[in-house]
Amino acid sequence: MREQLEEQFRTNHLRLVAARDRLQALVDADAASKHERTRLDTVNDLLTPVRTAELDASGNVVSGQHYRRFLSVDPEGQGRAVEVLGDLSSARNVAVLVPGMGNSLETFGGQADRGEAIRHEAGPGTAVVVWLDYDSPQGIREAMSKDAGRDGAPRLAAFMNSLPAMKLPEAKVTLVGHSYGSEVVGQSLLNGAHADRVVLTGSPGIDKHVDQATDLVAPPTRVYTERAPGDYVSYTQWHGPDPADFPDAIRMATADPVQNDEAVSVHWHNEYYRTNSESLRNVGRVVRGDLAHITRTDTTPMQETKLAWGPGLRGLAGAAGKVYDGVAALTKPSRETARAAAAGDGSRSSSRPGGQSHSSRRPGGPQR
Repeated sequence: MREQLEEQFRTNHLRLVAARDRLQALVDADAASKHERTRLDTVNDLLTPVRTAELDASGNVVSGQHYRRFLSVDPEGQGRAVEVLGDLSSARNVAVLVPGMGNSLETFGGQADRGEAIRHEAGPGTAVVVWLDYDSPQGIREAMSKDAGRDGAPRLAAFMNSLPAMKLPEAKVTLVGHSYGSEVVGQSLLNGAHADRVVLTGSPGIDKHVDQATDLVAPPTRVYTERAPGDYVSYTQWHGPDPADFPDAIRMATADPVQNDEAVSVHWHNEYYRTNSESLRNVGRVVRGDLAHITRTDTTPMQETKLAWGPGLRGLAGAAGKVYDGVAALTKPSRETARAAAAGDGSRSSSRPGGQSHSSRRPGGPQR
């Protein structure tokens, strides 16, 4: 297992080396476009070795350096990448992070930073896979469509179902989707993806037919959700009902119930993975299986918007929802109908912005 992973890492490292050499030749010949010059900087960044400091079984800090580990990478066009953080073959807990809107190879470093935040919060024995193997919507107009989610979902489902061959049999897998990434995650579950636990943060909804967790997963898999005060993406529900309102989902708190001096407050849409926030702590608890210590909330959008923009936002979201739904009330069909709609049998395409970002590796546009 480890040898096969290392071979994949070497293959994709060489793919980046070839891309760097090609782009450098264009720059040297003064024939590179602005995009190609930017992509060269990005590829050089992805080829830069990273320093690590890990705890061994005895609790000792072990320092090292290695090239970044990609299970796949595509340096062409918008760019895609799937990176492993930590030791996937020996991890007891594995998280797969799916980013949302505004991401490309240029912003991937910021998503890797978020993956590292999850990994360190979950603790020793955790590996995180940052999965950007779909064409993330680059703006609101694209994010209003479900096309990117439906296109990426079968690939994510195939990847999730290939994970058992890459990990220990007893390792638990948590699938984490933020913003538009939750759309991709939800559609992948409807396409047969399997995970032991599912986390959805700042979700625009999955589908108008999906309004409870059991539409997406079967027991014992549980869905854990987060919605921060003022998260306009969740409030609009342009893809469907907000998973944070699913009656059978576990709604996790984003604010520290003790309000200690070190706690970081989380508001709006892009802060769910801030270090020292209760939001990130709860994600870490899910990933490592510390489910008894998850903190919960049951605040309503009206209560939350009083902390942010006021009740007018909810009314605006309701109007947008009617536009999405063709001025028709949401209905509750069977799970099979939901799957058929996810497969593209429905005639209407809807969606909504997804996103996030607090990248320290590489600057870029708005990312979710």
